[in-house]
Amino acid sequence: MEREQIEEIIEKYKRKSSQERRYGPDKCYFFEQVADFIEDNIYEYIDNSYETEDEILFNVKEVFQEVDDFYDDEELRNNLF
Repeated sequence: MEREQIEEIIEKYKRKSSQERRYGPDKCYFFEQVADFIEDNIYEYIDNSYETEDEILFNVKEVFQEVDDFYDDEELRNNLF
């Protein structure tokens, strides 16, 4: 994906993170973390030829699941996307 496309994904998740009424505080926090993670690792996504938003989100979800206790609620963790 091009840098501009990845930046659009970051902005999308930043917007979603501010919609607490719609998503609730846990999902909003998660969306903020997703946006920050992608932003911090943007060159990895450009350099490794990710082609879709789904591929990037799959990678982010895998990374977050590797982190112990990122979310204690397994059902919430598995249904955030």
